[in-house]
Amino acid sequence: MNFKKSSGLCALAGTVLLASNSYAGMKMELSDDSAIEFGGSIRAELVSQEDGATVGDSIDMKVHSMRFYLKGKVTDSIAFQLQTEHKGGEMVMLDTLAKFKVSDSVSVWAGRFIPPSDRSNLSGSYNLPTWQYPGVVSKYPIPQKGGRDDGIAVMGSVAEGRLSYSFGMFNGKQADLVPTDSEAFSGRLAYSFWDKEGYLTRSTYFGKKDILTIGLTAMQQSDAFGDATATTDFSGYNLDFMMEKNLASGGLASVEAAVYDYDEYGGNVDKEGDAYMLSLSYMLPGEFGPGRLQPSIRYQAFEPADSAIEDTTRYDIGVTSVIRGHGARIGLFYGVQDTRGAGDVSVVKIGLQLKL
Repeated sequence: MNFKKSSGLCALAGTVLLASNSYAGMKMELSDDSAIEFGGSIRAELVSQEDGATVGDSIDMKVHSMRFYLKGKVTDSIAFQLQTEHKGGEMVMLDTLAKFKVSDSVSVWAGRFIPPSDRSNLSGSYNLPTWQYPGVVSKYPIPQKGGRDDGIAVMGSVAEGRLSYSFGMFNGKQADLVPTDSEAFSGRLAYSFWDKEGYLTRSTYFGKKDILTIGLTAMQQSDAFGDATATTDFSGYNLDFMMEKNLASGGLASVEAAVYDYDEYGGNVDKEGDAYMLSLSYMLPGEFGPGRLQPSIRYQAFEPADSAIEDTTRYDIGVTSVIRGHGARIGLFYGVQDTRGAGDVSVVKIGLQLKL
């Protein structure tokens, strides 16, 4: 077992109940229209993996992700955000952006942030009912860590906030050998039939909202791949659906689904094709121990456009103890991925997440 990257889940687990009572970053009011807020988050995991192709098994304990953020409100219409990611002994900037409020329903973001994309990327790994990010299906070629890119976007809403829109221009995939730079363009439309959502979404709200939302995303970049002699493009689309409802029994039922069409991926036949995802979860009424239990199951499939390449499928099942929403949760998860011709890879994880 490798202990080099983590002080251990046991030490972190001792802080869960303390964190559950303070699920918010520290905020200081500087004046009537300015404030500063900072906080952090951590995801630690104990992983047991079995690789059917190489007959290689491993057990590892590690910090999967550790983040710190700083948010500043300069005026009622100007704000900024900084966020770092610490992983594998390195620190990178996830978010460095300025936010300009044009009106109550229109904003402009500029800098490094999550571009208009699918719900999974806009939610991120910290805001899923499961543990593992759905990388089999959600694989737009967004170049920066954590699904971020450098650019500018306009976002807003109409129809009393139910129809939200966002579109932007970003650096996109910058292949080293492509002689000229080209920009990536992406946009998203989403309609909320029940409670409204913002630009950044979640794949579960743990009962704080009733959600019924359909979203459509498109992303395109010319000359994204290639070299000095020839270049190729990227274009992709996806439709996603999210329903989460508080039930009269006290339970919480959630359904998320998405379909993807990667038309062009720089001639990479391994990544061009169609993808599908279905995720189901149910939070039981009442508390069991420190929190509420939420079993979940998710299916992913990617079908390459080239029929000579085998499909990839993945199943994830798990149960989470939700102590305080996304701020404190711990769970047991199992996943198995089958890339036909390459054998199965199965993994068991105990995951702990803390977020302020």
